[in-house]
Amino acid sequence: MSMLRSLTLGAMLAAVPLALTIGCDKKTETETAEARDLTQKVTEAEKAETQARGTAKAQKEALAKAGVQPETAGVQLSEAQRSLLEARVKAEKNNGTAALLQEILDRDKQIADLDAKVAKLRSELPRPVIAKENDSHFALAVRYLKGRGLSEEKAKLAAARANLLETLQPGWQIYHQYVGGTYITAVTQGKADVGPTEYLTNQRVALQKERDDSMQSAQRLATQVEGLVAERTKVQEDVDALRTEKTTLLSQVNELSTLSQAQKLKLNAMHYLIGKRKDLENDGTIVVPVFAKDRMGPKALTAKFDKDLALDGPNPEVVIQAADLGLNKISKVNVIPGSLEKGKHYSLTFSEDHKNATVRILDADRLRNDRVVLAVTD
Repeated sequence: MSMLRSLTLGAMLAAVPLALTIGCDKKTETETAEARDLTQKVTEAEKAETQARGTAKAQKEALAKAGVQPETAGVQLSEAQRSLLEARVKAEKNNGTAALLQEILDRDKQIADLDAKVAKLRSELPRPVIAKENDSHFALAVRYLKGRGLSEEKAKLAAARANLLETLQPGWQIYHQYVGGTYITAVTQGKADVGPTEYLTNQRVALQKERDDSMQSAQRLATQVEGLVAERTKVQEDVDALRTEKTTLLSQVNELSTLSQAQKLKLNAMHYLIGKRKDLENDGTIVVPVFAKDRMGPKALTAKFDKDLALDGPNPEVVIQAADLGLNKISKVNVIPGSLEKGKHYSLTFSEDHKNATVRILDADRLRNDRVVLAVTD
């Protein structure tokens, strides 16, 4: 059931069986006239009530300004008050005050005329149902049609043919009429704060805003994803380049049989650099991305990796002392490049007082003749 399209100040709808929509006999013309008549009267009554509400609001403000308290429940003056105000108008010397009092008198008559017009129009209309919390237009229509003698199946069919409101607000007035097989219904504001037209407009605006917000959020996420994909590609390129370099160097080792013992030791060692993570990031030795693992930076020059760890012996390891770095303790050690996996390529343990940390090599072949940065955080 789609959301109702509004008709001027009310919401006028009709469900007309196919036979009536294509026929042109006297019966069809009568039913069409009935529908037009209900539409016109509901529209006129809603228009008059809206005008009456606006006039009453203006009258209330004017009465407060003039210091007049109506004796009736609404804003209309009693006969005694009218006579008193008429006398005040004649005696008042201040033109502004006299104009305000005359405006109140004129508007009081206008309100009486509007109330009478509304009462007359309402008397010519069917008695409306006042919507309550969680009421359904479809359920109210079916209940009305069953009360007119239709079976539940036929009542639901007639109601389903109407373009009913999806949501009813408490206080709305729902009119029903069933004329010779034609079901007619209308919804007006009644005592509610907003009428159907304004409510549907507000709903549409809210849905459009929600759609726009969702689209903006999706665009932001798409931008973030693009950034992550680019970062991942860059890291993968760095890893591939390092692996290619290592493969080339290892191939050269196999081909050269006359290398000195010192060179052989160099090629069979891990070359590492120890430093505070923040310092290493600041001087460009490492890069700390937001959404990826740490990697070598543009300043990770070979000359900086002046420490070698021989990998030929059993359980090669590097012991990092907090005092050597001017730290009280070690809370974290990042092993870079980030492609090295803890538990597969190396293990990391801390002393009980975190004064030192031990990085033990588990896969010597993976780290042979490779550069590694040990970035320490206190």
